Amino acid sequence: MWIPSVVFGLCFVVGVLRDPRRMRCAIFGLLTVASLFFWGLMFLLPHDSSDKYGPYILLVLIIVVIVTIVLLGVVLILNGFVMVRKEGRRLANLLGLILGVVMVSYVVLVLWAIVDNQIQWFVWVILVGFPMVFLGFGFLGFLLYSRIYLAATKRWAKPPDAVIILGSGLINNHVPPLLASRLEAGIALFKAPNRDQEPLLIVSGGMGSDEARSEASAMSEYLVGAGIPADQIIEENQSTTTKENISLTKELLSERGFTGRVATVTNNFHAFRSAMLLSRAKMLGHGIGSPTARYYWPAAVIREYAAVLLDSLGFVVVGLCVSALPLVFFALMKILGAVQ
Repeated sequence: MWIPSVVFGLCFVVGVLRDPRRMRCAIFGLLTVASLFFWGLMFLLPHDSSDKYGPYILLVLIIVVIVTIVLLGVVLILNGFVMVRKEGRRLANLLGLILGVVMVSYVVLVLWAIVDNQIQWFVWVILVGFPMVFLGFGFLGFLLYSRIYLAATKRWAKPPDAVIILGSGLINNHVPPLLASRLEAGIALFKAPNRDQEPLLIVSGGMGSDEARSEASAMSEYLVGAGIPADQIIEENQSTTTKENISLTKELLSERGFTGRVATVTNNFHAFRSAMLLSRAKMLGHGIGSPTARYYWPAAVIREYAAVLLDSLGFVVVGLCVSALPLVFFALMKILGAVQ
C-alpha cells in the first residue's frame, strides 16, 4: 500500500527540482497526500467482522465529505451574488455561483437517490461524478500548490533582473485598484534594498476594444508618477492575453540582449499560471502575487483554473474521456438490455 505514495512522492520531488512552475508538480503533490491518506485509512477501516468501530469511522468520513461539499457550494453561491452586485453579470463573474449550484445540486441528487431507494439513479449520478472528480482533483491540486509556490518563491526566489507587470484592464482609461495593486508590487521590487542595480520594469498590456489607450501606457504613467525613472520602463503595448504578455515581452527583452531572471507581477490568483507560462516560454524566473479583494478571489481562481485546462486541452480531453468510460459502459449495457 505504501508503494504508490513513494512513487508519487519521488515524481513530485523530481518535478519540483526540474521546474517547480509546472502543473505536474501540483498533481503529483496531491497524489502523494491522497495516497498517504488512503494508506492510513486502510488501518482504520474494518479488516474483519469483529471490528465494530470501522463502519462508524467510514460513516463519519462520508458525512464530513458531504457537509464540506455542501458548505463550499453555499459559500460559492453567496459569493457569486456578491460578485454580481459589485462586478456585474458577466459570465466570468458567475463562475463561482454556477459551480456552487452544481455542487449543492449534485449532493441533493445523491441523497435523494439513496433516501428514495432509486438504485439506478444513484448509479447514474455516481458515474456522472467521475469526470467531475477528475476536474475537481486537478482544481484542488492547482489551488493548494499555487499557494505553496507563492509562499516558497516569496521566501527563497532570487531577485529578478527584470520585472514584468501584467495588465488587467483599465476603467475609464485609468488604472483601477486591481491593476494598481500589481503596479505597487512592481514598485516594491524595483525599490527593494540590497541590490547591485535596479531591475527593468516592463509594463505589458495592449488596448482593449473599449479603451482609448493601451494598458501599458496607463501603467507607465502610473509608475512615472510614483517616481520610477522613465528610462527604466519598457512598454509592451500589443498583447491582449497573458500568453501574449509573456511571448511579446520575451521578444522585447531578446532584442535588448537580456538573458537574466525575470519576475511576473500579477494578482495572487494569477501568479502561478503566469509562472507556468514563463516555463513554457523557457524564461528563467518566477511569479509574484499582489493582494486581491476577498470577494473577487473565488471566481478569479476558478477562471484561472479554466484557463489552465485550456492551456493543456489535449491532456484534459483524454482525462475526461477515460473518467467517463464507466458511464459510457453502463449506458451501453442499459441500451443492450444487460442492465434493467
